[in-house]
Amino acid sequence: MEDLFDEEPKNFIISIKPNYALKIIDGVKTVELRRRFPVDNIKGGKVIVYASSPIKEIIGYAVIEGVEKLSVAKLWKKYNKGACVEKEFFYTYFDGVEEGYAVSLSHPVKLELPIDVKSLEKKYKISAPQSYCYASKKILKAIGA
Repeated sequence: MEDLFDEEPKNFIISIKPNYALKIIDGVKTVELRRRFPVDNIKGGKVIVYASSPIKEIIGYAVIEGVEKLSVAKLWKKYNKGACVEKEFFYTYFDGVEEGYAVSLSHPVKLELPIDVKSLEKKYKISAPQSYCYASKKILKAIGA
């Protein structure tokens, strides 16, 4: 029988608006907020940061310290500073849901050579995610993570 405790943590490619993506890579934004996000077996995994349009590149990655699911009001109270978002944007983003997820990040790394969306599709056979997707070992190796 396979030992579930030996399973490696999951890794993700997350599509993030450029202003927030750059703040993650600069170490200013330490929390990524999501309407949906997996919570099992992710601590120690990597979040590969894809800066969406107009940049359209993987610009770096960070280590997942943990994920917490909370009511929207508690998310704002606990994580608004680390998330680096304005209150109006926050409540607009979470409109229609009662709970959300805070993905705590550390150890950001900026790629010297970002990977553009065309290379993702051609070389790695993946499309830029709308929100997030799981990252293969091949993409982790390509970015040196």
